[in-house]
Amino acid sequence: SRGVNGVFHYTPLHSSKMGMQYGALPGQCPVTTWVSERLIRLPLFNGMSAAEQARVLDAVLSFPC
Repeated sequence: SRGVNGVFHYTPLHSSKMGMQYGALPGQCPVTTWVSERLIRLPLFNGMSAAEQARVLDAVLSFPC
């Protein structure tokens, strides 16, 4: 809603298809799972203008905690 594309970033290895295939169990790494549910990838690239950086920062700082 603020014009910033934040996407899901991380799937823990123990939760991945291959991790489950090799014997990982749900709930095996609770801290890793907890952290993975809270990570997003924000826009960041070499050519970002100061205005684009400010828009991302404003969006992040305005998010309710």
